[in-house]
Amino acid sequence: MSARNVFSNRGFRGVRLALAQELARHTGSGKAFRSLVDQDSTPRQRLYSALDIRRARLRMSGVAADVDFAGPRLINVRMSKGGTGKTTVAANVASCMALMGLRCLLIDADPQASLTTVYGINWAEADITHVGELMRRAYVGQDPCMRDAAWRIYEGGMLDIIPADISLAGADAWLISASYRERTFAKLLEVERQFLSGYDVIIIDSAPGASLLTTAITYGCRSILAVVALNGHSVRAMEVLASNVQELNRHIEPPGIDVHIVANGYMAGYQSCLDSLEILRGQFGDYLDDNILPHAAAFMRDMSVMAESDSGAVIEREPRSFGARAVIDLTNSLLDYYKVSLLPPNAAGRLPGRARKTKERNVP
Repeated sequence: MSARNVFSNRGFRGVRLALAQELARHTGSGKAFRSLVDQDSTPRQRLYSALDIRRARLRMSGVAADVDFAGPRLINVRMSKGGTGKTTVAANVASCMALMGLRCLLIDADPQASLTTVYGINWAEADITHVGELMRRAYVGQDPCMRDAAWRIYEGGMLDIIPADISLAGADAWLISASYRERTFAKLLEVERQFLSGYDVIIIDSAPGASLLTTAITYGCRSILAVVALNGHSVRAMEVLASNVQELNRHIEPPGIDVHIVANGYMAGYQSCLDSLEILRGQFGDYLDDNILPHAAAFMRDMSVMAESDSGAVIEREPRSFGARAVIDLTNSLLDYYKVSLLPPNAAGRLPGRARKTKERNVP
């Protein structure tokens, strides 16, 4: 059974030529890019989908067929309090990565289901199998059927989502009595290895706090992308998260949960933002991404109050906005940091773009 399709229920169909070329890292002419996509649509008016851009990038690199390579990179977007913008970051980075030609799977691991709503799925009415249920099936030896739980957002499997609903809050009820419960998400990943190998990156929007579910996901991912809003409450919450990571590192083998931080909601001239950023740089400077997301109205419109079908990432709805530019810059930085590529490691150097070397860092 293929993934359920919500693509047809949403207005987004792709991006225009100039942005498509930038996202594909294509520096040639528009005519040359169109020849890479090899479509018969009206050349100067058409929109380019994530699948079009993937095909172009593969052909630019001399890869004739779409082949699975090293398997996906896991990025766990997490914070110890709500309201920091983690769902906004997860959705926008995932859409941007997909539009750069990477096959992305989103997992909504927050019972609030905000990420699910961003992509036009009405969780109150839809038939949803969430990640908590998939983990339970894998734990008891059943086939999780992850493929059947995935909803298709972009055509060609470029962006899929495992949605959530409020019943995900009950996952801790069975996890509390599970043996080796911290390994239950890792077990799901192992059981579904074949299905997941079809993606280049998996992005998880974890619930705030430190529940049994979020702990199991962190153990399975061994990485956290922490989103910190530039205010005092959020900066203090980052200190709590760092303490949680230190505790986890003392109890897992091998230790070493990787942490990367994105500062969100910067407003020039606001002293509270400047003070918060100074504290972050002082305490967590080695973990802080160079790109800081601004406070932008476009981010507030990712979830429509009028109709789910009008929701979506900023790069879909307002691709020329200041917010979209900030997302593109952040996504490029994260691709560098997490070493995400749609090519095998020995071919990565053939892709144009930055080649800054990074190393994984663990909270001491």
